[in-house]
This record gives sequence, C-alpha cells and structure tokens, in this order.
Amino acid sequence: MLAERGIETVAMHLLEGSDGVTKTVKRAIKGGATHVIVGGGDGTMAQAVNALAHKETILGVLPLGTGNSFALTLGIGENIEAALDIIAAGRIVNVDLGVVNKHYFASFATIGLPSEIAASTDRTLKNIVGPLAYALGGIKPFLQHRAFRAKIKADDNDLKLTTQQMVVASGRFFGKQPLTPDATITDGRLAFFTTSGVSHLEIARTYVAMAMGLSGMLPDAHRFSAEKITIKTKPKQPLSLDGNALGTTPARFSIAPRALRVIVAASFHDEG
Repeated sequence: MLAERGIETVAMHLLEGSDGVTKTVKRAIKGGATHVIVGGGDGTMAQAVNALAHKETILGVLPLGTGNSFALTLGIGENIEAALDIIAAGRIVNVDLGVVNKHYFASFATIGLPSEIAASTDRTLKNIVGPLAYALGGIKPFLQHRAFRAKIKADDNDLKLTTQQMVVASGRFFGKQPLTPDATITDGRLAFFTTSGVSHLEIARTYVAMAMGLSGMLPDAHRFSAEKITIKTKPKQPLSLDGNALGTTPARFSIAPRALRVIVAASFHDEG
C-alpha cells in the first residue's frame, strides 16, 4: 500500500510491542532518514517521540494500536488506508510534546488508578478484544486501588484534594474523547483533569462520563490548562506515559513547544 502511493520504503522493522522503538528510530535518524513511519498505538508513539523530539526527521503515524489518541489528535483517525493517504499527501506541522520527569510523551500521562489499569491489561487480550481489554483488565485495580492525597501546583495556582486518578495531556484526546473542550496540541499548554469523588460508584461514573464526552458535567471535576504542572502525592502513585509505566510520583510536567515534526490530516487545525 505504501508503494501504491509512491512512498519508497528504505527499511522496515517489525518489533514486539513498543520495546525497542526508541532505539530503532534513533538508528534511522542517525542513518539520515528524512521520514519515519511508525505503526502502533499511543504507547508506541510515546517511544517514538522520545527519539524524534527536536529533530528534523518527520513522523508519519499509522494507527495500529488499541488506543490511538495521538492519531485522533492529528486528525488521522483509525483507518489504515486513510492514514496512508495522509502520509502520502505530506502535510507537515510542528506540534507540542509533553515532558514529565525528563521524558517526552505524545498524548497523555496518567497517575494512580488508570496507570494501574494500563499495567494490568494483557497485551494479548488487547489484540483480541481491543479497548474492551482495559475494562476487563481494570476490574482488579478498580476494586483494590485506594484514594490518595495530592498537591498540584499549576503555574501560579495550587490545588489540594483527595482523588483516585489524574490525567495530564499534551494533545487533545484521552481515549476517544477530548480531555478538555479547548485542548490542542499546538497551543503550548498542558490539559489537566481529575475528580475528587473516590468511591467505586463515583469512579465508575467518571469513566462512563469520560467515555461519553461528558466529563465536564461531573460535579466533582477539576479541569484546567497550564504550561507547568507539579504533582506530589501521599502515598506515591504509579505514573504512566501513553500507557507505558514510568516510575512513581512526584511528577514535574512541562511542555516542549513545536518539538515534533509530524504529518497531519488536511482537516487538522494548527493554532499557530
């Protein structure tokens, strides 16, 4: 399909999961590649952007994952042939990347319960049932995870609360829905979301609302945007980048403006 669209493939690498993506992309850049096409989900893209940040090499995205939030943010969607058409058209934009504890991420970072759910979800199950795997893999963490106290400093504002989960996004989407109504990947800001409801019923309500794009209507929701966010928790909580585990809190977030060159859809709206 690449050849049918006039795209010459110099080299191809098939990797198991997202392991090795960063090293493989770095080798391609060192070898003089002008473009790198990466197929996978958000976890794979997180690995790729750590090699491509602040480089001239251009990223083409093939949405082959269980979650494709980054592809959705770029206006690519989840259809493979449509994604190849977009790559062939070659509209290039510089977009922001999130940074947390010196690691880049493409779409979002999670703290607490969603990080535990991501770690508990079996890769094979994701291949079989798709996004439903997160619901199945999340049953045990959902029942066992406990609320934690958090201190959030966002630019010049402070927030203290008890919660079970937090999301910080550099792009627009968390799953299939925008994290905040005005979130973009070119405005130089991070989007933050959490809720202060900690019971099983309140957490279930939160996830249903997020899946339906109604998270802003939750009475206990906290949503804002900022250039820098620092999060401290008691006790320490697991931290994940686009579904990949990255230690625990504290977490220091910032934005790398226009740090990634990527091919986007014609419909993609560039804020700057």
